[in-house]
Amino acid sequence: CWVDCQIHEEGSTTVPARLLTDFVNSLPQSGVDITVPEDTNKMNIKSEGSSANIKGMDASEFPLIPSAEGGEPPVILDAATLKEMIDEVVIAASEDESRPVFTGVLVQVGNEQVTFAAADAFRLAVRTTPLPGDDTVHGDILIPARTLKELARILPSEGAVQMIVTPNRSQVLFHTEQVDLVSRLIEGNFPNYRQIIPKEHTTRAVVDTKTFDARVKSAALFARDSSNITRVKIEGGDGSGLEPGVVTIEANAEDLGDNQGILNAAVDGPEQQIIFNVKYLADVLSVIGTPEVAIEVNAPTKPGVIKPIGHADYTYVIMPMHTNR
Repeated sequence: CWVDCQIHEEGSTTVPARLLTDFVNSLPQSGVDITVPEDTNKMNIKSEGSSANIKGMDASEFPLIPSAEGGEPPVILDAATLKEMIDEVVIAASEDESRPVFTGVLVQVGNEQVTFAAADAFRLAVRTTPLPGDDTVHGDILIPARTLKELARILPSEGAVQMIVTPNRSQVLFHTEQVDLVSRLIEGNFPNYRQIIPKEHTTRAVVDTKTFDARVKSAALFARDSSNITRVKIEGGDGSGLEPGVVTIEANAEDLGDNQGILNAAVDGPEQQIIFNVKYLADVLSVIGTPEVAIEVNAPTKPGVIKPIGHADYTYVIMPMHTNR
């Protein structure tokens, strides 16, 4: 990380990151003086009305940032687009460390586009964005989802980001004008996620995204005490094209009560009912920015698909839940 400052004398040291960050965040919005006395590893920080000495260690003991020289050509991404891609896919990554492949995000670069994909046993998120003029085929890599979450947090709002894989393909480096972030890569083979995505649908409903999100949030209040079970009913289509219809979101908790939310929809296809985990619906609706969203289903026992209307570059697949109720 690089910060604009006035340097009186060059030097280096290493201090605890958490303590440094928390202390600096507690300071007023004014200038900060940082000094490291010669032959010590103690950083002195002075600001308006406050000072501290933080013990550290010799900078030579800090791990070196890996060199990317001799590796694949860098992939150049727009910072805002990269952050959007990360937000849309990391929601589907698993947190189960016993299956490390599913805690990562698959990154594929080729044919002038880059694809991010993440999945666990219950859902899949895939986002693609074009890379005009970049026809280089790069090998697939698996980046830890937590690394990408941290990257999204520190990315600038604009500018270019270089994604570089080290020659031994064990680490990835993200470089911007002010920040470098290095992460190990996950070893293993990500499954063929394209086989999971339904190639067609029997029924499709197009609904207002904000209204759908509001109905899902209401249902979640009841579903959270009932294994997050939420029933989605689609009614009104006749199979001849999009016709006026309704989508009903239902949740029931035996000890609390029940909830039913109805929203208008444009429906194509016969009536359908399917049960989803309400959390997975809430997650995807929190990252979709288009005014309308499509719900595509085939049968109660087959995966459903959520897609933003007007953007064919994002697909979210949810496995159905099963209940005797």
